[in-house]
Amino acid sequence: MNKKLLMIVILLILSFITGCASSEASGNKEEQTIKIGVTGGVPEAVTNIVKDEAKKEGINLEVITFNDWITPNRSLDNEEIDLNMFQTKQFLGQYVKDHTAPFVALGSTYYSSFGIHSEKHKHVDEIPDDATLGIVNDPINQWRSLLLYEEAGLIKVKRTDGLLTLQDIEANPKNLTFKEIEGPLMVRTLSSIDAGLVSNSYVIDQGLDPTEEAIYLESGNEFPMVVAAKEKDKDNPDYKRITELYHSDAVKQFIEERYKDAITLTDDPFQLDEEGM
Repeated sequence: MNKKLLMIVILLILSFITGCASSEASGNKEEQTIKIGVTGGVPEAVTNIVKDEAKKEGINLEVITFNDWITPNRSLDNEEIDLNMFQTKQFLGQYVKDHTAPFVALGSTYYSSFGIHSEKHKHVDEIPDDATLGIVNDPINQWRSLLLYEEAGLIKVKRTDGLLTLQDIEANPKNLTFKEIEGPLMVRTLSSIDAGLVSNSYVIDQGLDPTEEAIYLESGNEFPMVVAAKEKDKDNPDYKRITELYHSDAVKQFIEERYKDAITLTDDPFQLDEEGM
């Protein structure tokens, strides 16, 4: 075999080996899947749109749905999932404080909103003396519940830099009783209490209009939902891109068509310091 032919054979072999290695590397990249935990309703529906948008950019996103507000953070801590999007910035901050969890908020998505709902009364003014009101039992949403009941004119609470608790009620003219209930269970409990707080997004997912169903709606945008990750992953470019995709045109269109004014996107996903607490 002359030198020229030998060189051609060597080049062909090298080209084949390089091509196989490149294909294998590419295949491995395509097989990588990012797992994100959500709760049902709006978080799940919106994240499925994000999943479709991420796929267009070569990012494989698997949506894992939970039915409570505890397991998504535990699963993130145990690295069973890579991200989650089910909680407000304040809820995440309290979880990190209580559990010394190494979590960070990568960015915000949309504002969470609540309303006071009742199966017994058509207006907040109809709530009688000695009534029982549902209050969400985790620290952040209990604080939020008290603020909303105060906004509705039912109670007055102390002004404090920390989180409000039931002990911070300073005026209760109707002698109301507050029953602590897990957030996801509030709707099922409405038949046994006079009123309770329900997420507007849950109401919409039942095919109802919160402006018609609620006896009082929360005002303001103070509770942004966030994408959470382990602190060690805060600079992961794919995770950051997933966070950005919650503000994509496809998500905006989906929210406008399905949720109308009940759900509002945050202005900038990465300006967390200017939103919420």
